[in-house]
Amino acid sequence: MPKLLPIRAWGLGQRVVALVWRRIRRNWWLDRKCICFLVVTGLVFGLSYYFMNVMANVASQRSKLIEDDLGSRYTLPDVFFGFIGFIELLWLTDMFDALMFVPTALLVISHERPWRVVSRLLLAWGLASLIRITTVAITSVPDPRPSCQYVEGNVFTAFSLHRCGDAIYSGHTLIFVVCAMVWTSFAPKNLVGRVLTTCAWGLCIAGSLIVIANRAHYTIDVLLAWYIAPGAWYTVAWFWYWHVTKKGRLLRIEFPVEVGRHRDADTPEMCQRRRVQLGLTLDGTPYDPVALYLNAVRNQDEMTPPTAATSRFEPDEKHDSPDSCVLSLGQEAEPL
Repeated sequence: MPKLLPIRAWGLGQRVVALVWRRIRRNWWLDRKCICFLVVTGLVFGLSYYFMNVMANVASQRSKLIEDDLGSRYTLPDVFFGFIGFIELLWLTDMFDALMFVPTALLVISHERPWRVVSRLLLAWGLASLIRITTVAITSVPDPRPSCQYVEGNVFTAFSLHRCGDAIYSGHTLIFVVCAMVWTSFAPKNLVGRVLTTCAWGLCIAGSLIVIANRAHYTIDVLLAWYIAPGAWYTVAWFWYWHVTKKGRLLRIEFPVEVGRHRDADTPEMCQRRRVQLGLTLDGTPYDPVALYLNAVRNQDEMTPPTAATSRFEPDEKHDSPDSCVLSLGQEAEPL
């Protein structure tokens, strides 16, 4: 009996690997068009994140000028600073980033349509980062944390998670809220999914309070992140629905298994009902009644025998001369 355990374990491992490989080929395999789309999306996200870091460095250097003008560091009055005590534990903000991002990554990996989640996540995060590029260095405010460090090197190459002047708005809170939006939209629609989504929003709120307690941001920075991140998420969702889903584009990302199928447990009736609601056919092309009618007429003409369609127009021996085609006065034409 003990000798059979390694054999059974090996067989079980082979079955698990085969199952995972089939799932990868089914849900993660992409065509060339979808690969190009994801590459462009990743480049746009990377550029937006890079230039957001550049503008944060610019804001840090401008914040140094404010301190030089004032002669000392000055913190703007903030209501929540009076209610939440000050703590010097900046690593907690980074830990909450990990607590939000790692479970979200596991959700993406286990999802039936993973590339759709990745696309929506990168597009929403990239859009919010583009908005932050326009705000972080436009209006410089005194830093709320006395022990922050100014960026004095090259703004294009320096990188720091906690620098002075990196205020409007909170990038850490942006990560919290975007990850929570992923759980809201793509978590399983059952009790476990609802519990995990509630936990995600609880971590999001706790992380936001930790950001304020560490004086990493003013309360207005955190609130702006809470406003902008859901707005960016639902803007991308609206654009995706009307310009990708409804038009049958990027099918390997949108419907990797079957057009209209969201989950493995969906029945054929559910998939068909979803295709009707989206106005899509089984192959993913948009439903066009005129095109379907013309195709039906064309197919009917192709199925009609040639003799039946042309015999009435072929001349016979009685009507082979030109004069026979002229009808006499009062003669009725032969009905076709």
